[in-house]
Amino acid sequence: MSVVEKKARDIMMRDYPAVDKDETLEHAVRVMKKYDTDRVLAFEGEKLEGIMTKKDIMMKLATMRTRNVVPGRMHVSSFMTWNPKTAPVDATVVELAQRMVSEGIGSYPIVEGDKVVGLVTRWEIASLTPLFENVKVVDVMTAVPEVLRTTHKVLHARQLLLRYNVLFLPVVDEEGRLVGYVTTDEIADALLAFHDIVPEKFRKERIDHLLVDDIMRLRPPIVSPDDSVVAAYERMKAKKTKGAVVVHEGKPIGIVTLNELVKLVASRG
Repeated sequence: MSVVEKKARDIMMRDYPAVDKDETLEHAVRVMKKYDTDRVLAFEGEKLEGIMTKKDIMMKLATMRTRNVVPGRMHVSSFMTWNPKTAPVDATVVELAQRMVSEGIGSYPIVEGDKVVGLVTRWEIASLTPLFENVKVVDVMTAVPEVLRTTHKVLHARQLLLRYNVLFLPVVDEEGRLVGYVTTDEIADALLAFHDIVPEKFRKERIDHLLVDDIMRLRPPIVSPDDSVVAAYERMKAKKTKGAVVVHEGKPIGIVTLNELVKLVASRG
């Protein structure tokens, strides 16, 4: 089956992560971990009410409003996006990819009638990348807006991810050598752990001193400009991370993320 023939029902997660909207943030994060994903659908009874992602957690957990609360006392309804956009089960994958690009959305609950029957995220769209073996990394990669350094503050990394609306940033050491990477997941997880273990009276000061070196993941997936996009996808999939660093002559010159792979599928429309 070609890319243009595939529909939501062909790629969607049928067993998707779901919680009650009034569940604790702590419980929802455990569900994310169980499903190895960065989001959950939030329901009230049978009715879909929202989606909560690690990005939502990253955006809100560092604010003064939540600095004095532990995750066990916070609830999904305070973090989720209400009334999420959905897609029908017979929507084509290309249509879904195009909507993700135009609407800046990373997933769609898939509905049949008024019932949620699945979930399509960027990963499900990117799973079609092996059908594009003739496309090279250089054809889809994007420039690195800014690299992170190990000595940068985590709050600075958070700011850059939000400012540039990217999923993945490489980390270099003081000599400019590529040593790691950071995504919304690492920052959200670090903030969650921070809120859980650091006493309230010390949070404001200590969160300002939390460094990228403390939270980054090591050994990012690496590809060259002439590699196939399939190589980028396979290396991202192997590390279950949202991007890969494009390296030329030992230096990072760009990134390929799930966003670029979704755009590739969208271009087939």
